[in-house]
Amino acid sequence: MTAPGNGDTRASRSPTLRDVAREAGVHVSTVSRVLNDQAATGRITQDTEERIREVARRLGYRRNTIARALRTGRTLVVGMVVPDVANLYQAEITRGAGDVFYEKGYSLILASTDDDPAHAQSQVSAMLGVQAEGLMYGVARGPDAVLAGIIEEEIPVVLFNRAAGDLGISAVLPDDHGGTRMAVEHLIALGHTKIVHVGGPEDVSSTVNRLQAFEETLHAADLTGSYEFTHRQTEEEGYRVTGTLLEQRPDTTAVLAANDRLALGAIDAIRATGRSCPDDVSVVGFNDMPYADRFSPPLTTVRISQSELGARTARLLLETIAEPQRAPETQLVSARLVVRGSTAPV
Repeated sequence: MTAPGNGDTRASRSPTLRDVAREAGVHVSTVSRVLNDQAATGRITQDTEERIREVARRLGYRRNTIARALRTGRTLVVGMVVPDVANLYQAEITRGAGDVFYEKGYSLILASTDDDPAHAQSQVSAMLGVQAEGLMYGVARGPDAVLAGIIEEEIPVVLFNRAAGDLGISAVLPDDHGGTRMAVEHLIALGHTKIVHVGGPEDVSSTVNRLQAFEETLHAADLTGSYEFTHRQTEEEGYRVTGTLLEQRPDTTAVLAANDRLALGAIDAIRATGRSCPDDVSVVGFNDMPYADRFSPPLTTVRISQSELGARTARLLLETIAEPQRAPETQLVSARLVVRGSTAPV
């Protein structure tokens, strides 16, 4: 290694294409094609491409996006709109998407709307003001005038955590039907026949899908259940709605919540009635948010890989930016039941 002061300035500056090429043992033009996603199939082997990307990561190489924007007219900026940035579930989605964008040299602008349409409009306008090339849109409520405007302006957009319906755009969703079915079947296998559902807001597609799966699975077992919608998917709403359901059906032995925050509120509501979870009432959540295994009791829940959901949405958005006329598609992220301490036999 060259000692400091002997002419080696790499430690004091950002690595360049030439540094990556030297380390990888290839020509600088080869590095440029690979890192700018222009590697022609058959001309650069997969081993060479992987070696170049590994060296670039190790050296901390970042493309000069400002210079490229000036040269190509592209900003390499994308926007991501979420309803609540404080939600740990959203944080994992953001991380998964951010890793993909970083790998492809894009910068990510994140905006939280707090379920306020006016706030959503101002945030989206700001993103488009800096010429974001496309948007990941995770505001789940509909109808949505902001989303309608994005589509009308033909801005590349991919939805996540909400269905596209007949909007003619792509979406990435958790497997709401499959996950809910597994949760209900788990409760039935434990002997529960008095099951209630704490749903999300009724104008959210995931709420509709999970409620439908809840009723279908109970019907298949010759059972019926009760449900109530919430205004927001928060602990406070889980507490309020569970309290209402327990008053309506005091013989309830199990609660299925539309997400983990609602489940946490449900457990508090059960305790407020002098009962315990899971000895008197079992609770199942949805999403397996961070720290769900540290709840008291640890939460049985349906696991969705949030980071995978974010990464798949980001890749689909980049494909849509590259090919605006591509046919829209809906991708499902698989679900898995994680059994912990909040469920027990009747």
